[in-house]
Amino acid sequence: MVEEPREAQGRPAREQRRGERPASAPAGEAPPRSGNQPGSAAVPAWRDLGGLQVRGLVTSRFRLDGGSMYGQVPKTLWSRFSKADEENRIALVVRSLLVRTPSALVLVDPGVGAGFSAEDRRRMALDPRYDSLPGVLKAGGIDPEAVTHVILTHLHFDHIAALGLPGPGAALRPALPRATVIVHCDQWARAQAPGPKEQRSYRRRDIAVLEQLERRLVVESEEVLPGISVHPTDGHTRGLLVVEVTGEHERVSYPSDVIPTLAHLRLPYTTGFDLWPERLLEEKETILARAAAEQTMLVFIHDPRTAACRVARGADGYVVREKIAL
Repeated sequence: MVEEPREAQGRPAREQRRGERPASAPAGEAPPRSGNQPGSAAVPAWRDLGGLQVRGLVTSRFRLDGGSMYGQVPKTLWSRFSKADEENRIALVVRSLLVRTPSALVLVDPGVGAGFSAEDRRRMALDPRYDSLPGVLKAGGIDPEAVTHVILTHLHFDHIAALGLPGPGAALRPALPRATVIVHCDQWARAQAPGPKEQRSYRRRDIAVLEQLERRLVVESEEVLPGISVHPTDGHTRGLLVVEVTGEHERVSYPSDVIPTLAHLRLPYTTGFDLWPERLLEEKETILARAAAEQTMLVFIHDPRTAACRVARGADGYVVREKIAL
């Protein structure tokens, strides 16, 4: 479900906010049909938190093995939430978060992109509508050159590879060359020398793209921009940043792969990619307890159906209080 664009809800169409493309693009530059709602040009609306706005934007659609996404949970249980195909793959997305402040336009986790071999594309069933990050942003009404910062929760390829576009030879060039990248210092170090379990999650060519951009390395919990804070976690991978956006009347949390889908609200539901599952359970409990107490909106990066929700504490864990279109 996609909400009506904000212009249709009363803001004059001629008023252009930071990052928005003009209502009528020059000839030959009309944005392609939005993949965020197949078969329609409709795009999500900005949600006003009070002083800043957020918006979810699907930047990738792909498939991964269902067992890898649900770890030790038996298929008889996880198949109630995700239907597997003949290769046991389940449908996933990358739902990036856009944050607009009076002085910045921030993109969180840009997605998978197109820089993969034909066999890898087939194996992941990559949707070609999302091959170009600038194209996806333009289709969503966003000027790519207006993006000032990119927050990377971590550096696994499905979260960052879209920052690279085909360049000369086999090299990739930055898709958002003017943006400053924000990432945790432990994650940056991990990507330079990954352990055996994560070797396939990091790609040297993606890190080479980041080396061409201005970088800001975070050491601890920090307000990186007014109203935007990051908090390091270690359960999924060292230095994964949980992003919080706090407005005057609402807060949004983007827990990335700590809670990648709605099904993963259940504490025992972890992924097979988690380096430290016991620590991840503790981190998940902390995030959910605060979200329930403060009615924080949780945004799911990989859920193809549910963008966000609020939770409440139930008798056997945490339950959905309200699903939210974002």
